[in-house]
Amino acid sequence: MNRLTNLMALLAVLALIGCSKSPTIPDGMGRLEIGLTDAPVDFEAVNITFSEISAHIDSVWINLRVDPVTVNLLEFSNGQTFELAAENVPAGHYTQIRLKITAAEVVVGGQVYPVTVPSGAQTGLKLVGQFIIVAGETLALVLDFDAQRSIVRTGPPQNPFGYILKPTIRVIGKADSGAISGVVSNPQNAPVAYAIASGDTIAATVVKKDNGKFVLGFLPAGLYAVSIADTLNQSYRNNQVLVAVGAETNLGTVTLQ
Repeated sequence: MNRLTNLMALLAVLALIGCSKSPTIPDGMGRLEIGLTDAPVDFEAVNITFSEISAHIDSVWINLRVDPVTVNLLEFSNGQTFELAAENVPAGHYTQIRLKITAAEVVVGGQVYPVTVPSGAQTGLKLVGQFIIVAGETLALVLDFDAQRSIVRTGPPQNPFGYILKPTIRVIGKADSGAISGVVSNPQNAPVAYAIASGDTIAATVVKKDNGKFVLGFLPAGLYAVSIADTLNQSYRNNQVLVAVGAETNLGTVTLQ
């Protein structure tokens, strides 16, 4: 997935097309919805506690959420999201989203291990970028929290189960994205699907074992390579998959060989 440094470019392209009408928003206000999603990682659980979510406008931070919530990131992949915040906010030009993360832990082999949260994440991880909230309309953003890159192992030899949080997050507007889907005919050996652009993995998801379905969601429009591989090194690859805004490109049924 793209690194945090790409956030400004991703957020800057959010425009009126990313908004939807809502009759319940007060005059002079718009609605900002922030969802959370993740890709597969080699943990049994990744629990992140968010204590505050806010957005920045005119030198003021607008609180979107102040009650702490703990989310297991691994429960929200394959196109699914967790609603991290949804609030009516003043219309206008916003420049940042701030996440305060107070605790994190991973589960490995049935054991729970704490993840060190740096002071910067505790006081506020600022996702720098720009977006517009239009009066009477809703803007929905998705935060793709890349746990595979964000949870860094600090040992061995000092501590074989020491971990530190170094958040890598991709942000995209729901209405400005597309998706890739398909069905793997032989999903028995834990295949994982990847959407790759310019040599970087933009999104990844575990293929569902019961029916072989997968969705690579919240992708910016463009050309992707889709790679799927399982634990037996069986694989599939398509280097010419086009994603359009608001559309889902269906690859149909594929077989890993």
